[in-house]
Amino acid sequence: MPDPRTLAFAASMTAALMFAAPAAHAGRYDGSWSMTAITTKGHCGVIPVGMFIKRGRISSTGGSFAFYPIRLSGSVSGTGGANLKAITGPRIAWGTGRFRGAQASGKWHGTGPSGLCFGVWSATRGY
Repeated sequence: MPDPRTLAFAASMTAALMFAAPAAHAGRYDGSWSMTAITTKGHCGVIPVGMFIKRGRISSTGGSFAFYPIRLSGSVSGTGGANLKAITGPRIAWGTGRFRGAQASGKWHGTGPSGLCFGVWSATRGY
């Protein structure tokens, strides 16, 4: 019968490798991106956003809406699936999408003082 401490160590190492692997693969999308969010329903307009990805973590590098800076956060998996959150003043939006090579696209929805907005987003990698 294996020693319980050996089993615990093996289990913890397996878990560490499982959770570390996606971040390593997500690095293929690391770098600067130019994103545009387009409103398809509501009064939010067209919103350009600078985006940066490092180790699969998404952040904003620029952009504003209604005189507020855009704070973008989220993640992209090793397979390209993405979840995004944007906050600008009293407005908040959530999005999902997919990264493929130097292109990305998805959908978003948000709330703010003017009500609900829905739309699509696309991004291209900057070199």
